[in-house]
Amino acid sequence: MIKKMLILMLSLILPVFDACASAGSESQVLNEKKRLIIYTSHKESIYRPIIREFEERSGIWVDVVTGGTNELLARIAGETGENSADIMFGGGVDSLRAYEDCFEPYETSQSEKLDKTYASENNSYTVFSKLPIVFVYNTRRVMPSEAPRTWGQLLDYKWKGEIAFADPVKSGSAYTALSMLMQEMSDEGYGAEETVKKFTGNLAGDLSSSSATIVEDVAGGNKMTGIVLEENALMKKLENTDIEMIYPSGSTCALPDGCAMIKNAENRENAEKFMEFIVSDDVQHLLEDKLFRRSVRTDFESSEIPGEVFYDIEYSNRHREEIMSLWEENMGKTGEE
Repeated sequence: MIKKMLILMLSLILPVFDACASAGSESQVLNEKKRLIIYTSHKESIYRPIIREFEERSGIWVDVVTGGTNELLARIAGETGENSADIMFGGGVDSLRAYEDCFEPYETSQSEKLDKTYASENNSYTVFSKLPIVFVYNTRRVMPSEAPRTWGQLLDYKWKGEIAFADPVKSGSAYTALSMLMQEMSDEGYGAEETVKKFTGNLAGDLSSSSATIVEDVAGGNKMTGIVLEENALMKKLENTDIEMIYPSGSTCALPDGCAMIKNAENRENAEKFMEFIVSDDVQHLLEDKLFRRSVRTDFESSEIPGEVFYDIEYSNRHREEIMSLWEENMGKTGEE
């Protein structure tokens, strides 16, 4: 009798377990369809509020992998075809263009309202925010009249060991700054080798751990001056009165960073939604109102960038291998001095 009762109970319970297992499996599939994997070189203070809002509005959950721009791009190039990530969020568009074969062209519905100055002709990336490069100096160690105001002045021997700069092998913004330095010095008759040799000599083999820590090194007095993004300088000035910012005289580079969809993205539909989100009115206003960045929307009113000049992306990409080779060769020599 007891045996018959057990058999009856099992016959009633097992279908319920099967149904629950089936429902769990379906739920997992649905969750996977709501997933997005993003590689980003942005600081957490930039990517977190944007991604959090995107998750809340879309119901899509996002996995974030952080790192330096050039580190992540090299990783993407090695992973192409393995569907490891869906989006590259961040990095100067000169760096993104150098890896455009890794990206899937996509044109957002807002493209006609975006600044076309540095846009991708084949939509391999979408511009996200304008990033002027500026100089900063420590006001306790440098008189305003003595602070560097041109790219060429950074090659002066008096700054030897006193310039905060990140490694362009890892940092996209550092590579942009290095390329801008070379473009400016080329116009003044300096050769590439001479420029890199003088600049790396002044760095004296000492680099900031990342582009974000340059302002920390200058504000803390470890370095007299540094080359940073405008947003980093503005944010630091709010909390530290020992740092001041200068727009390079008549040669301020304001290259935008961007966002690109990786080829064979497993979550393409979700990636497209994210691309649309970052150029929306709300996010672009957030950049200017809260995040110390400049919008790429042409229908927004933005303040003028002092001394802004055109940054030659073609020069940057055409000489990229040469620039990096000269950088590594000369940085290696500084350690031998």
